Amino acid sequence: MLQRWMKSLAVVTTICVLFTNCKKNTYSADEPLNDVYTPSVFIGSENKILYALDPASGSYKWQLNIGNLTATPLVAGDFLYVPTVDTLFKVDVKTGKIIKPLLLTNGDDITREFYSSPLTNGSTVWIATITGKVFAIDVKTDAVKWKYNADDSVYSSLMMYNGNIIIANSKGSIRAVNMNSGVQLWRNDTSVLVPTGSLVSSPVGNGTNIYIGSTDGNISALNGTTGKGLWKYNIGSVIDGSPIVYGGNIIVGSADNYVYCIDSAAKLERWKFKTNDRVLSTAAAYGQVVYIGSYDSHIYALNIIDGSIKWKYRTGGLIQSTVLAANGAVYAASFDKMLYKIDTSGSLKWKYNVSGVIRTSPILWDLTRTYYPSITGMGQY
Repeated sequence: MLQRWMKSLAVVTTICVLFTNCKKNTYSADEPLNDVYTPSVFIGSENKILYALDPASGSYKWQLNIGNLTATPLVAGDFLYVPTVDTLFKVDVKTGKIIKPLLLTNGDDITREFYSSPLTNGSTVWIATITGKVFAIDVKTDAVKWKYNADDSVYSSLMMYNGNIIIANSKGSIRAVNMNSGVQLWRNDTSVLVPTGSLVSSPVGNGTNIYIGSTDGNISALNGTTGKGLWKYNIGSVIDGSPIVYGGNIIVGSADNYVYCIDSAAKLERWKFKTNDRVLSTAAAYGQVVYIGSYDSHIYALNIIDGSIKWKYRTGGLIQSTVLAANGAVYAASFDKMLYKIDTSGSLKWKYNVSGVIRTSPILWDLTRTYYPSITGMGQY
């Protein structure tokens, strides 16, 4: 009896050992899963929230309560720089977490309020303030490399041009400063006159020339190397938006409801297209087509050759910000609180309600490259 009991115990022990060994060999140690990041469209609104959306589906990814967004954000490396009315924030571009607020100081003067969109070359961020100060910030250290005083408010966006930063202050004084040192190369205080209001149009460059619009109705051309005024073309109405240059053509909207195309060589009008309200939005050019928004709530697609309309899409509110054309699609923000994605045939792909009026422009980050609207002076980086 005792022997039989001992044999049974041995069998049970063997089974337990085998089961225990099998259990140990079946499961591996838990390892943390790698985070997966996908492209994003970034857009801010007057509800003080920055949104990250999936560009393919328009679905929500994350949001950041950050304050009154006053200019289009910027991507530099792993960081998203977000200008608000009182602070420039450095944010993790993948997660939306604030790295730090950058309060830029100039002596005892805390220099804040950013309405001008920032620029970057990947290692430096340049940004101008409402007080006319321009700062170059090191992306790695957050240190101010240099600062420059533009002598008056800067509402328009900065522009990179031949190793320089082009600055236009609200009185129409245009300056070029070296992007590495901040040393002024030239300034022109006479070519762009602003008889009423403030200059808000941003400069754009092409070849050897720089072009800018103003409230006196002029498109002014300056030599990019010397800053010397070359010529002007008057369209007869206020220009609050910014021109773009595409294939030798200068394209700009106006308060007289028209979109104009000016030949930069002949200095003559090639065509104009009438909308049903003011055009303060800056155009985008993509694949021989000009895309632009109007206060009449429409997004227009125009043929670059003759200005004929290819299609138009009606949103639920006026369009003031610049449209973004990239990767076969057009992104447009409306005062109806919606961000729209429309394909190049004029069909809606998706729209997303950000619960606030949108004055700033969207940007598209695809993990390796960022696409910017024309008004930022960045184009594509």
